[in-house]
Amino acid sequence: MSEDSNSLISAACQPQNISRRRFVLGVAGSSLLAGLGFTPSILHAAVQQAQTGQPTLSGKVFDLNIAEQAVNFTGSGAIATTVNGSLPAPTLRFKEGDTVTLRVTNHLKQTTSIHWHGLILPSGMDGVPGISNNFNGIAPGETFVYQFKLVQSGTYWYHSHSGFQEQTGLYGSIVVDPAEPDPVAFDRDYVVMLSDWSDEDPNDIYAKLKKLSHYYNVKQRSHSDLMADIKNKGFSATWAERSMWSQMRMSQRDLSDVTGYTYTYLMNGVTPADGWVGLFKRGEKVRLRLVNGSAMSFFDLRIPGLMMTVVAADGQNVEPVTVQEIRLGVAETYDVIVEPSDDSAYTIFAQ
Repeated sequence: MSEDSNSLISAACQPQNISRRRFVLGVAGSSLLAGLGFTPSILHAAVQQAQTGQPTLSGKVFDLNIAEQAVNFTGSGAIATTVNGSLPAPTLRFKEGDTVTLRVTNHLKQTTSIHWHGLILPSGMDGVPGISNNFNGIAPGETFVYQFKLVQSGTYWYHSHSGFQEQTGLYGSIVVDPAEPDPVAFDRDYVVMLSDWSDEDPNDIYAKLKKLSHYYNVKQRSHSDLMADIKNKGFSATWAERSMWSQMRMSQRDLSDVTGYTYTYLMNGVTPADGWVGLFKRGEKVRLRLVNGSAMSFFDLRIPGLMMTVVAADGQNVEPVTVQEIRLGVAETYDVIVEPSDDSAYTIFAQ
């Protein structure tokens, strides 16, 4: 398939050793999720559109419409909160120094809002209800006009600050191009937004956690684990270890309050079964703008066969450092440069 082809084939359908001028990226969930065998799903339009990422809007004036939309990621239908019919919301491309106007209309039955995460702007434009006297959210049927000047550049994101709308899909990426020539050289530029999705109502998830904080941590230690520890470590060492965790009032398995038991993990709104796709030519420098837009999941991300050179963190340029793996906390962004030398498929793997 040529680099200019409009026909994209899902990574899940291609053997790893087939030569392709493309970047094939997928996200993996927990071992439980990977073993469930969910059927491939379609996001909001066509598979091709979903696999190539969310739409990008650029300019100085934007119209954003927030509404509910039916989606199907797991084989079961659910209702998402979308912006202009897209999940994730469209990538907004700004220019440093410009003053942008964003008309946000609420088509929901509940109050909504958009917070511009990481952007330096007046408190009245921040988007968090109650942070200033002139903004208490956007009521149903109303339009709020955000207007502010871009005084910085870099990779950021935006999301709702009302109820659990962020968990149901109201989040998107922001790219602010610098006014001066970018100090980072690259040939291609892709946003890679990681997120988590559940078919459960977020209110139900929250209610379960309030009653039992480890409700979704189903793989707890058992009596057989205790016997195995005593056999391998001895009674004294096992007792000391168990006592330490008991004093901390914490389970060794408490890695995340909500897990793949209910979550499906998405990359640019695409499930692992479908796989997000981005094209490249061998030898190009590809800039990947990594954004953790999840509700509460950390991701360890790597690209087998490729090193990543970190050039920016949370929108700020940094002294380049080359790594094999990055851990992205909730709301963090990293910009990395990769230089694929082979004319073959690569996979971004996040767990």
